Amino acid sequence: MKLRQIFIVVLFISFILVGTAGAFGLGDVVGKSSGGGDIDSFLVRAKTAEALVNASTKSLYEATASKEDQAKVEEMQKKMNEITDPQEKNKLQKELTETENAIVEKNAKDAELQKQAAVWDAQKKQHVSNAFFNYALGALQAGACVKDGKSIVSNPANAMKAATKLGEVKDSLASLGGFATGSVNTISALKTFMSAANISVTLPTSTTEKAKENIAGGI
Repeated sequence: MKLRQIFIVVLFISFILVGTAGAFGLGDVVGKSSGGGDIDSFLVRAKTAEALVNASTKSLYEATASKEDQAKVEEMQKKMNEITDPQEKNKLQKELTETENAIVEKNAKDAELQKQAAVWDAQKKQHVSNAFFNYALGALQAGACVKDGKSIVSNPANAMKAATKLGEVKDSLASLGGFATGSVNTISALKTFMSAANISVTLPTSTTEKAKENIAGGI
């Protein structure tokens, strides 16, 4: 993707995320960032955000997926476990997370599942509440990373200083940018789901907040 196209996508994502943050009481935290000009710092934060996105999406998927949903994802997981090439593995991980995300959004809107979730035990409800917090936190961190990534790739000094790493930055922009936009509808669906199922939720107000513990036995 050309740099000009990346900038357009980043701006579009920023507008969407700021609107989402306001809608869910997250304030203007999407716009906050740190270390935007430091490539190494950016890559560490980007990988951390991606790991949180993958883990929280998986937790929400496992809590809401039907047997039919599970069959498709299990096949993708099996294939990914067999891959040794890092680039191919990362590519399939992205596809896997996108698939799980789509399933979570779809099932969160299901009235029957909402009724079932209303009688889940306290441990499972807490597990899902924590997973939703982490998912929202991942969305905020993704938005901040996209903003910082834009700053990095637009800085002429970086072209000579770390040309080999700019490719990684652009890959992160595409990956996290895709999640940031995709998370908007999922967060909306999950908020409705949590309310219908009477699951208490506290959403993050800063990208620097710590992820919630993944409660064992929640699924």
